[in-house]
Amino acid sequence: MALVAALQLWDAPSTSEYYRRRYEDLAKADSLVKSYLEPRNVSAGVTKPVETPAISSAFKMVIEAGLAPDIYSDFIIRVDSSFDLIRREIDEHMDEATLGSSGQADTILVNLFERLALWQRIWAVPLKAFNDPKLIPQFTKTFHQLLHASFPKCFPDVLQHFLESSLLRVPEPISPRPAALPKVAPPSPHLSRLGIIPRYSATLSKVAYVEIERIVKDEAGKGWETRRLNKARLRVSSSVAGWLTGMFDGTEAAQTALRPMFSRFDYYLCKCFFDTRTDELFDIIVDYPDSMAALEDLKECLFKVDQRAALVDKLKAANIKRLLHPGAETKDVIAQYISTIRALRILDPPGVLLHKVADPIRRHLRERPDTIKCIVATLVEGEELQDENELGAGDGAIDQGNMDGVENFLDNRWEPEPVDAAPEFRSGKASDIISTLVSIYETRDVIMKELQVLLATRLLAVKDYDAVKEIRTVELLKIRFGEAALQVCDVMLKDIADSKRINDHVHGDIKSDVHPLVISRMFWPNIENSALHLPPKLEEAQREYEAAFHRFKPDKHLKILQHLGSVSIRLELADRIVEVEATPLQASIAELFETRDAWSILDLGQKLGIEDEETVTNALIWWAEHGVLKETNKGSWRLLESMEDDVAPSIPSMPEDSGIDRLDETKADAIRVHWPVSHRNRAMLTP
Repeated sequence: MALVAALQLWDAPSTSEYYRRRYEDLAKADSLVKSYLEPRNVSAGVTKPVETPAISSAFKMVIEAGLAPDIYSDFIIRVDSSFDLIRREIDEHMDEATLGSSGQADTILVNLFERLALWQRIWAVPLKAFNDPKLIPQFTKTFHQLLHASFPKCFPDVLQHFLESSLLRVPEPISPRPAALPKVAPPSPHLSRLGIIPRYSATLSKVAYVEIERIVKDEAGKGWETRRLNKARLRVSSSVAGWLTGMFDGTEAAQTALRPMFSRFDYYLCKCFFDTRTDELFDIIVDYPDSMAALEDLKECLFKVDQRAALVDKLKAANIKRLLHPGAETKDVIAQYISTIRALRILDPPGVLLHKVADPIRRHLRERPDTIKCIVATLVEGEELQDENELGAGDGAIDQGNMDGVENFLDNRWEPEPVDAAPEFRSGKASDIISTLVSIYETRDVIMKELQVLLATRLLAVKDYDAVKEIRTVELLKIRFGEAALQVCDVMLKDIADSKRINDHVHGDIKSDVHPLVISRMFWPNIENSALHLPPKLEEAQREYEAAFHRFKPDKHLKILQHLGSVSIRLELADRIVEVEATPLQASIAELFETRDAWSILDLGQKLGIEDEETVTNALIWWAEHGVLKETNKGSWRLLESMEDDVAPSIPSMPEDSGIDRLDETKADAIRVHWPVSHRNRAMLTP
């Protein structure tokens, strides 16, 4: 019986009128649904389909019959076959975009995205009739795949240009510190809806990085006077970050997801700034301390990117190319070395970077013959003593313990050496400027000897026994080098004070224009003698002073160094008076022209005991520059009693209204030398 009943049920639909009509209705519903889902040609002006009650009933019937999956699959197949309609429209727009101008291409691309979004929306709307929330996302994914496969090869480049243009249109920040990222509208609202942003995220990042590079180049090019890194950060945050957030609809969830990318942007910003400033580092050091702000920015970038080796390599290469060559003067090399020390202290207080950069400079300086002289001149005449002296003898004084570079592990401030420090690096070594310069040589004795020579040269040039500046310099040097190293310098300074006392006593005994500096031969550097024979007037003045000195100190004798010193001299000529300060040789030549109007170089040399004709010629040229002498023939010179039209003195003589009485021209038949008005010479004290 069960079998008979089953067979009757099986055969019922084919024979039942009810089920026949039902199959006919289902067939009509299937046809109506497929017709409703048919991908429409938007280019023909088709509007969005409207779901009528009949359409809704038909969808309900096919869904109940279990035909929905097959109908959806058939719809996707028809979408694929109909996508040529979209491809033709894409090709038309892209052809116009590539041939048009920049502004036209952007407009064409905006229109293209609008049309593609319309295609997607009109084709997706009928799927709502299924009442299945999964179908539209599935269709969107399929549509995006077909769409991206339809874009021509030139689309990424056109899209990049489109994104770059939109980013450049983002306004500059108004507030110096915005509270939150500004909301920047995307160039097209359909970029995310069409899946272009996720699919071309690499292009999006490339545009962002290019803009970051542009911002860095713009800010870094504004100079080194103020800090530029934070200003560049503000611009990136307001433009690039805000623009990118707008691309992802600007939601809180989007900003959260983008934070890792923003962190990468900041790293890239610091990397670009680091590259720019390290390329300029040599010039930044030259401009120190005016470039302090640029160094502070570079320090922050160095901490962020941690590319210390790249900084060292670039600076060493720049030093070799622009500094460590024969064309650079030693004093300039030392000045740049000092600036390098100060600048790299800011970037790296432990001194590892300086240790690596300085080694080629130190080797180069050791090979130069005049380095010691220039170092001493820098210490004495520069500002290093005043700048570095605040370290104090305990912190910066050069002692043997510091020179050995032994670390004090009991110091509470002790820290381990950086990981990139060389094996020979010692963080405990003294790092002040003076210590660093002196440590170029293994011993400081050569520095001390040159220091004594320089101090002697400066003391020999003082006037009126005024050595206050030199005394201060020696006292500062004592702080840096200790009392014992400057004992010889103390003796030289004592000679200055004793000379003033002796001179005051002698001038109380006789009336003289001679003011000698009496030096102790054993404690001063060797001074070369000269064969200069002074004319009678000056020789007589010196002889009178020497006799008075011997009466004051019977056990001492003076050995006059005739070629050293200066003479304040006044020449009375027919139409002018010339007052100058000359060397003993120049003054001697002037006195000889008092006796004769013309002299040859050979005769002057024989008269003065000078065999070197060049030395005599230079003295004659000096007088010619003052309009006193003139060369007539080769090796022959004459006195210009009256100024000639073709002679223009480099130093003007006394004007007529100067208050100085002019001589009667009838009496001015020869040069009048008030010899000497004041004569300062250097005498060597001998037992």
